[in-house]
Amino acid sequence: MVCRARNFIRTKYVLAGVTLFCVSWLASVSEWHSGVRWSGRREGGRLSTMRTIVAYSEEKQAEMDRPSPVTCDRLPAYPEVPYINRTWTPGEKAKSVWQRVAGTRVSLFSAYYDERTPQRYVRILATFEGRNISSVQPLFCQTRILNPYDDSVEVVAAKPMEIWWHEWDATSIGIETPLLLSCPLTEPLDRPSLVSVVTQPCDDPTNAFYLEPSATIKNKRNFTICVKDMNFNEDISQSLVEWIETNKILGVDNIDIYIDKLVQRTENVLQNYRDEGFVRVFNVPIKNKPERSLWQRRRDHIITYNDCLYRNLRESEFVIPLDIDEIILPKVADTLPELIERLKKNGFNPAQDSAIMVRNVFFFGFMQGLDKYKHRTTQTKSKMYVKRDDVRIKNESNLGIGEIELVDDTFSNEVIDDNALDEDLREKYKSRCNKDLPIPKLVQHIIRSAIVSPVGYYSKSLMLTRKVLTAFNHYPLSSLGTSGFAGWAAPYKEVQLNHYKESCNTTVVAECARYGRRARVDRAALRLRRRLAAALASAICTSNTPINTT
Repeated sequence: MVCRARNFIRTKYVLAGVTLFCVSWLASVSEWHSGVRWSGRREGGRLSTMRTIVAYSEEKQAEMDRPSPVTCDRLPAYPEVPYINRTWTPGEKAKSVWQRVAGTRVSLFSAYYDERTPQRYVRILATFEGRNISSVQPLFCQTRILNPYDDSVEVVAAKPMEIWWHEWDATSIGIETPLLLSCPLTEPLDRPSLVSVVTQPCDDPTNAFYLEPSATIKNKRNFTICVKDMNFNEDISQSLVEWIETNKILGVDNIDIYIDKLVQRTENVLQNYRDEGFVRVFNVPIKNKPERSLWQRRRDHIITYNDCLYRNLRESEFVIPLDIDEIILPKVADTLPELIERLKKNGFNPAQDSAIMVRNVFFFGFMQGLDKYKHRTTQTKSKMYVKRDDVRIKNESNLGIGEIELVDDTFSNEVIDDNALDEDLREKYKSRCNKDLPIPKLVQHIIRSAIVSPVGYYSKSLMLTRKVLTAFNHYPLSSLGTSGFAGWAAPYKEVQLNHYKESCNTTVVAECARYGRRARVDRAALRLRRRLAAALASAICTSNTPINTT
């Protein structure tokens, strides 16, 4: 290390300010879908557990976190920087990309440069072994430019934030908790740099991550979907094609998918869409293992969602955490961009709100076909009773569903005629794929639970990347510059989350009997039918037969 011209090296040692939050609770925790309080009209039913966050303005927060330089009598050694490739490659075993903070129970996944507020930060996704971050000794970030001969290092205290609410799970043994480390900088980054995490300000680091300065994004995307750790032993290729093509039609620009384990045919589909540039595919941060509990897997997924959020800070206006059995369906607008414009007229304020919450409706597989029975009209409403033995319900003893009542206040004699599709689409697909054009699930499944999930229960969100600090599967856990409510509940008349599930699994849905007892016809997705058929006619074939490209 060249430093002959100095008797001592000056470093910048910062104690980050502490953000104060006033937290109030509005309801008791229900399963794991508790969340922040959402502004906007309350549309029936109770709300899930919500947090009202009263925070300092961005300017005040910047003032509190502004660094103060001090001196140190030695220069920390230049760290060894590991090569990290998080891109998924079929057939290759993913290498561990985690780095340990020496002398601690903290492991680091990735680092990001965050310039969304006047005070610039380095954000680091991490985990720690345990339940309470206060048990972890202080941590410090060392930031330097990417040059081993440069003799300046900025050292700041890392402010930890657990990306988890303790109320979700009381387990205290053998858990790893997701963590966000925030390190305020004295000045913006203007060239490639490195960041390391240590337990003493001037210790030699044993870890390092690259940081890239801001780059001008010419064509920023509007909507990026984030798909958590895909782990399927069965072939889901056809369902995946339908889901991807549906989101294309709705105006999604890009899908980031994290892969754990898939069969070959499903991998081929993803490679096809990656070659098109519509899908990016990454290795999962934490692979699934049999010994990891359900609650630990949910903690693991937090890292995935927040990696997707932070890698899209500069690239996409919204990120949308979704599973491949979920579709955010506009009910009046044709696309998501049109939906956003309509929601702005209904009260959504991007300057204040960090996310748009969309209410959930379940389309259970065991409910499909109820509308095929003779529809009986009464003076009040139409009812139909189907014995439990007539439908496919897993874990019947846990559900307690004795009968399903089909309620359809807007019953129609409309017949879905698959032959009405353009014949040239059928011929085009059959000549290429040597099989008939498949009928999409959103066309086949038109019976849903009569219950629309209350705001905060099983919902999904369109999250504004410029506002969200930490995220999980359903909504932001914390937001930047929050003063009041962090999110906004979209009117159900404008948009719904179609959630297609074969059965009502009590591990996922705590109120199976309630959701499965009554059903309703819902044809909202049929408006996409012709556009989706045209897209599928030109999409990748999912069979093993050779594809005729002529």
